[in-house]
Amino acid sequence: MRFPLNSFKAKPTILQVLPALESGGVEIETLEIAKAIALAGGRALIASKIGNIDIESLPDGIELKNLPLDTKNPYQISKNANLLKELIVKENVNIVHVRSRAPAWSAYKAARSLGVPFMTTYHAAYNSRTIFKTFYNSIMAKGDRVIAISQFIADHIRKKYKNFSWFDPSKIRLIQRGIDLHYYDPSSISEERLSHLRQSWGISPEKRIILLPGRVSRNKGQELLVKAMSLMKHSDVMLLLVGSANSHESFRDSLLRYAALLDLDGRVKWMPPCPDLPAAYAIADLIVCPSLVPEGFGRLMAEAQAMMKPIITSDHGAAREVVENNVTGWLAPSHDANALAQAIDYALDLPKERLAEMGKKGRERVQDNFSKEAMTSKTIAVYQEILEEKK
Repeated sequence: MRFPLNSFKAKPTILQVLPALESGGVEIETLEIAKAIALAGGRALIASKIGNIDIESLPDGIELKNLPLDTKNPYQISKNANLLKELIVKENVNIVHVRSRAPAWSAYKAARSLGVPFMTTYHAAYNSRTIFKTFYNSIMAKGDRVIAISQFIADHIRKKYKNFSWFDPSKIRLIQRGIDLHYYDPSSISEERLSHLRQSWGISPEKRIILLPGRVSRNKGQELLVKAMSLMKHSDVMLLLVGSANSHESFRDSLLRYAALLDLDGRVKWMPPCPDLPAAYAIADLIVCPSLVPEGFGRLMAEAQAMMKPIITSDHGAAREVVENNVTGWLAPSHDANALAQAIDYALDLPKERLAEMGKKGRERVQDNFSKEAMTSKTIAVYQEILEEKK
């Protein structure tokens, strides 16, 4: 299904605001939307602290404004409101679009004081066990439009804020996340790329691989997956944990010690972020995403399916939307190492033809529902909706 990118009638300036430009899913999406804004005839600004992003590789037409927005300090949040207000006036911003709670409070104050439309993208079912946290999170539901990145998130927003007088559920727009199907294309992966990656990681072509990409974090379920590895009947399988361990080095080290304690030494390897993630998916037999908390969307689940790889993931959150159970992958009970081990064993026992058919259906599912083109086109349409309303 094709989603042609709409064009703006005028040339609006749209400011996206986030804490820092790093290399995560939210940051990737921010850049993709900025590129779409420029292609649609708008002016794309991003305000954030410039982190480890490669500025030289950014697409043309994206303007970065380096501001100290990576803070939760109330005093600095107040100061940032003034910095954003100055930026909005100087750059004649038409829409402010935020993606994270702390800078959202600064942007909300700045935008409202100037009468500039303010919109949000609600990325996660944030923890709200206290009144304070509920109040803190609520800023993400106060936009003139609120983009929910999955039906799970849309339902969460409606349930969480339905009793607040200021909340207007008609402002919610469901726009599921999208990935670049040209980048994540198994037909574009050469044997040379696969061979180079295997050699750099010291993995023989005969070795069966389970892959869990993503930053090292307790919530991502790496420890649960290591435990499941020790319970599996298949012992000829290697687990690759691929992703950043920045600020989580001690947890990474404890994971590897835990693997050794379970007699998995040599069968569980951690690798830093891979510059060729499509090739990493391609060398894997199975992708496993045993998140302990419900994912707002789960980008890697869509990436894996785009690469025609069956995936096992936790049966909660947006995983139920992204993965079609027993068709493109499997939904396993969360927090259950035995069930996860059984699911992995079951998948590894399937004939290659069956796994290939699941992979084919997985890519079709992403093409139909989770493409970057669909996400960007629908987002531009929301911008246009706001601009028309502002007239």
